[in-house]
Amino acid sequence: MTGRTRVLGAAVLVALVSASALWVWRTAGARHPRVLLVGIDGADPAILERLIAAGRLPTFARLRRDGASGPLRSREPLLSPLLWTTVATGRAPQDHGVLDFVEAAPDGHAVPITSARRRVPALWNIATQFGRSSGFIGWYASFPVERVRGFEVSDRVAFHQVASEHAVDGAAYPPSLAASLPEFGSPPVDLAAVRRRFVSSAGGPLSDDGERRLGQLARMYGTTEHYRRLALRLQRTYRPELLGLYFEIVDACGHLFMEDAPPRRAQVSDEDYAAFSGTVDRCYEYQDEVLADLMTMADADTLTLLCSDHGFKSGDRRPDTPGRADDGQAALWHLPNGVIVMHGSRVRRGAALRNASILDITPTILHALGVPLSHDLPGHPLRDAWADGPVASEPARTAKYEFVPVPAPDAASADAPARIAELRALGYLTGASDSPRPAGDGRFAASYLNEGVALYVDGEQRDALRAFARAAELDPQNVNARAFAARIHLERREYTQAEALLDRAAALDPRSAYVRLLRANLAIGTAQWDAAERELAAAEALDRHLPMLHIQRARLLGARGDPAAALEALKAAEALTDAEALLLDIFILRADAATRLGRTAEADAALQRASALASAERIAVARADVALARSDADGALKYVRAALDRNPNSARLWSVLGAAYGRIGQLEHAMDAYEHSVALEPTALSCKTLAALVFEVRHDRTRAIALWEQSLQLDKNQPDVKRFLQEFGGGPADGRR
Repeated sequence: MTGRTRVLGAAVLVALVSASALWVWRTAGARHPRVLLVGIDGADPAILERLIAAGRLPTFARLRRDGASGPLRSREPLLSPLLWTTVATGRAPQDHGVLDFVEAAPDGHAVPITSARRRVPALWNIATQFGRSSGFIGWYASFPVERVRGFEVSDRVAFHQVASEHAVDGAAYPPSLAASLPEFGSPPVDLAAVRRRFVSSAGGPLSDDGERRLGQLARMYGTTEHYRRLALRLQRTYRPELLGLYFEIVDACGHLFMEDAPPRRAQVSDEDYAAFSGTVDRCYEYQDEVLADLMTMADADTLTLLCSDHGFKSGDRRPDTPGRADDGQAALWHLPNGVIVMHGSRVRRGAALRNASILDITPTILHALGVPLSHDLPGHPLRDAWADGPVASEPARTAKYEFVPVPAPDAASADAPARIAELRALGYLTGASDSPRPAGDGRFAASYLNEGVALYVDGEQRDALRAFARAAELDPQNVNARAFAARIHLERREYTQAEALLDRAAALDPRSAYVRLLRANLAIGTAQWDAAERELAAAEALDRHLPMLHIQRARLLGARGDPAAALEALKAAEALTDAEALLLDIFILRADAATRLGRTAEADAALQRASALASAERIAVARADVALARSDADGALKYVRAALDRNPNSARLWSVLGAAYGRIGQLEHAMDAYEHSVALEPTALSCKTLAALVFEVRHDRTRAIALWEQSLQLDKNQPDVKRFLQEFGGGPADGRR
């Protein structure tokens, strides 16, 4: 080989190596990740908007201005371990299996939730399966860590779930990283620095409670600083294609100090208001500073995806119930809409994301990484955010992702008693959260309660009732297990079952505003107006800032013939919530009240807003009800028939169709419709209505008696049905079921 040949060969080799290095940089991230996922617990859209407008969040402002953003629809129950696991898996809580803050150790006492509960793969597993590297830091329920292509620092490394001397096995991956973690030091707890940064009067006096809360904030601040340092170091070392970080400080700060924020509340002391009235806003400013630091790792080709799992009530929306009390009511302060911001060269500048859900985060990230989407994922990539290119196209699909269950950690590693105490202090656990006996599968009553709520959200009422019954079995003192089940029975108009559950719930906790409101609902449904007034007054005395209080008051006012006052109550309710389920009730009730006042345009506008929140069936029923209130039976028939063409197996639609036929005197058609309804899903009301028609029109006494008996079996609290059976049934109704 000549010297020239050797030089050319060397040049070619250098070129090949350079090309290879460039390929590695583009696919493995080199200095920058291809996707940067930043999870900020509890970041509220309204608070962000206010602080951005004031010029106090320059990083958030830049990302939103130059990228795509909008509200992020969350899922009930609004609890962090459930929601952040949904963000990381793209699956609903009842599917992914992480359903509580705690689980049971072998001896039955509570330990923080672990990744061994998860039943489906997370982003780090899927990335590894398809040859993509990832790095995750502090993600909720990530201990013990798993074997991944890249690295994983679990939520046991910092105070988010308490740095524990026992949590060495499973705290980080790979083993070399776990061994080197001591080099990064411990999360700092610097009370002086926290005072300077977050307290308005840094040298001023604090109450004993204020000092205690400031100490808790110092732990969260130390955790955030620790994750911040780890991210910058580990990104340079591992260069993952996907880097994900979780930060808790904004949510924790809200629970600790939102009670001290303006407008001032009577129960807040002078010293605490002077010190902490601006603390929540300062926490947002600090998170903005951390975000600016993280953005130094991203270039124009990086897709940055920033999200929060829920919002947080502030101002006049704040409940009267404390947000951090030892009563497990922290979630009452959460709002269903979080925020999403997407930023990068391929993202459409200024695009508004209007229908994003937390179920869409995983599909969006996987599609950006070029990973095919499993048919198990119910969400969709947010392709409207992208300007053009492959990520704006239809994603590839695969049948299923691989999943290897995570082995349970040993008892010593899993234990973290300080974290249990911290969750209790923040209001996420009841004082006796670890005393009820767990089920054989290591789940406490709260896990089944949360599963029931998740199932209810998806319309799985029967499975939800089974979960609530299991929660009540494990914890006989559990109020919500009865109350949540009662709500389902109320929706079905099964008043006897609802009444029994609510009586038990009220006996367990006479000061539950939620139980009082459900009892008001029951009283309205059974036309007991005075009882409803008493329950609403009792609920208002407990917490006047609950949207459900004003919704139930509107229902009562409407039932008592005062639609104008009902509209005022609904206006107050809407100002207190962004929960879609509650807004749907508000819009439908508003349509009814406006119709009764002759405000047709206002009613139609309310129904139009409702149509964006509910199924076609629910809206058809609402439109039919409004049409019947206008004496427009033909219009009601039109709406219901169109809906039945799409869903012929809806018992509710057949029942409404029967009511519409009855209104125009077509009683044979009405009976046929009610027969369909009863055959599909009998209710006390549909059976009773059909019995009356059969008795009066067809003079079929035997069939009518059978239907009255069926109605009474579904709801025993029906004096009129008992009277019919006494009069026409040939014997006393008391002996009948």
